[in-house]
Order: sequence, then structure tokens, then C-alpha cells
Amino acid sequence: MKTATRMTTKSAAQRLWHSRFEWWTSIVGEGVVAGTLSGAIVALWYLLCDSIEGRPFHTPALLGAIVFNGLRGHDVDAATLAPVLSFTVLHFAAFIAFGLASALVIAAAEREPLLVMGALMVYACFEIYFLAFVTVLDGSASGALGWWKFAAANAITLVTVFGYFQHRHPKILRRFSDRWDDLDGGELAAQPTVAARVIPLTQLGTSAIPAATRGA
Repeated sequence: MKTATRMTTKSAAQRLWHSRFEWWTSIVGEGVVAGTLSGAIVALWYLLCDSIEGRPFHTPALLGAIVFNGLRGHDVDAATLAPVLSFTVLHFAAFIAFGLASALVIAAAEREPLLVMGALMVYACFEIYFLAFVTVLDGSASGALGWWKFAAANAITLVTVFGYFQHRHPKILRRFSDRWDDLDGGELAAQPTVAARVIPLTQLGTSAIPAATRGA
């Protein structure tokens, strides 16, 4: 009897571990794909803009020189391999990190659809951090490269990442809309919350204090 119970417990623990492993593997896989896909499309966008201007790879060359070579207040005459490759690695690493964070939020949104708004916050923080990072290193870089190029890249990132997650989770936007309608209709407000149950200490009467401690 004990042996059967022990085997059942072990089997349940293995299934739980396997389920959690699959869940995290799915999140990591989606995050890496989303980050790599959006990073590649943005890189192609920069290449297209630079090629039209007659300076292929100018954007990664300039940003790479600013980040890794300490270039300040100057432009680069021609793209060289080292800064282009260095910035490309940083570029994809940042996008994959963004993809992983977004995938984690989307996975949580499967349980609570309103957390989809958290993915938008992750996106906003990612873009603000990137622009602030470049501006702090060299304020003239954004002007040399063009704000419109960054703005278009931001829009491309948003459409690519959330288009991918919508493809992977086709019901999530509908569930978000239904959840929002419930919230708008006051259904959620009518439900008891933890905050509503919290009673300030000053409002507690002596009856809430154990008799053994009242005289202390």
C-alpha cells in the first residue's frame, strides 16, 4: 500500500515538473522567436533606409561606434565591420530580452486577460530605454539618424511582436475585450476584493484583541 502511494506521488510530481517545464519552454521559445523576428525586420528597415540614402549599414555602424568606440558628436564616414557586428549582437540581444519579457506577460494574460496591457507597458519601457540610452551617449545621434526612422522602427516592432503573439494566442484579444466589457459593466467592481476587506487598526474594537492580552 505504501509502495503504491509512493509511486503515485512520484508520478504526480513528475507530471507537475513536466508540465512546468513545457510551460517555461513554450514561453522561452515564443520570446526568442518574437524577439528575433522583430529584431530582424527592424534591422532590414534600417538597411533599407540606409541603402536609399546611399550609405548601407550606416545606422548600425554609427550606433556601434557610439556604444563601443565612444564616438561623440561626430558621424562615421563609412561603415566598418567591427561596429556593425557589435551593434547587431547588442541589437538582437535587446530584442530577444524584450521578446522574453513580452512572452511571460502574454502567458500570464492567458489567466488574466487584462494583463495584455502589461505587454504594452513592457514595449513602452523598452522603447523609452533605447531612446534614452542613445540620447545619453550622444544626443546628436538621434538627429543624425532621423527621429522618423526610430519612430517607424517602433511601429514595426509593435506590429511584429503583437502580431506574432496574436497568431500564437488567437483568442487572447477577444478574451481581453470580454474581460474589459465585464469591468466596464461593473461586474468586477461588485466582486469582493482583498483591499475592501482590509480594516484599519484604529477601527478595531477591543473585542478583536484576545482577552489574554488586553491587560498587557
